[in-house]
Parts: sequence; structure tokens; C-alpha cells
Amino acid sequence: MLEKTFRVLVFCTLLISFGCSSSPQVQDLYGEWKYIKVENPNQNPSNTTSEEELSANDPSISFTSKGDMVMIWGGKQLSHGTFKLEYPTISYQESMADGRIRSIRFLIKRFNQDILVFETMEADAVRVTARKMIAK
Repeated sequence: MLEKTFRVLVFCTLLISFGCSSSPQVQDLYGEWKYIKVENPNQNPSNTTSEEELSANDPSISFTSKGDMVMIWGGKQLSHGTFKLEYPTISYQESMADGRIRSIRFLIKRFNQDILVFETMEADAVRVTARKMIAK
């Protein structure tokens, strides 16, 4: 009897934990996200962009309902292209200046309604923590 009760308890716990953790929907990404932290977690020691540099360059990433993605750094467009949410990744097709398309995948490390943490999927990863801006 104790074993059956334990199994039911474990099942209920798993059911609740999976039910509470939902993956983001594409519309959850729409809008502008201001970078609040940029780091290279795989470097030894890990390298983090200073608050002063972030403040001076005001970097952000924007996602639109049309599937466009734009990265801004220092008031200028750093990168643009199209994206698809393929949780737990964002598949990005960057439009290069010479007309070529470069495919990049970002791993979503954390997401909630106002914080997005994503990183490049390469050996020298760059991890970005961004806060969603409230539309005015």
C-alpha cells in the first residue's frame, strides 16, 4: 500500500511540474528586449560586458509578428533577418550585406514574460540576458 501511495505521489508531482513549465509561444517574443547582461560563459575566466558599455551602447533585440528580427548596438542596426521559434531554440536567418543568408541558432536558456536569456550555440558562446520593454 505504501509503495502504491508513493507512486501516485511521484506521478502527481511530475504532472504538476510539467504542467507548470510551459514553453514560450512565438507571440511572447514580439516586441523590443533591452540587453541587461552580455557574457561569454565558456571563457576562463568568464567575460562579462561592463554596465557602462551596455549603458553607452543601449543594445537590444526586437521580434515582430511578421517574423523579422533586428539587433541594435550603439544606435545602429547590428544585424537583421528573419526568425522562427523552434523551442528551445530560435532559428535566425541573418541577411548579410552582400546578399548572403547566414543561419544561426540561439538556445533559450530562460524565458518568462519579461526576461529572456539566450546564447549562441558555438564553443565560444555569447549569452545575453534581456528585459522586455513595455510598449508606449
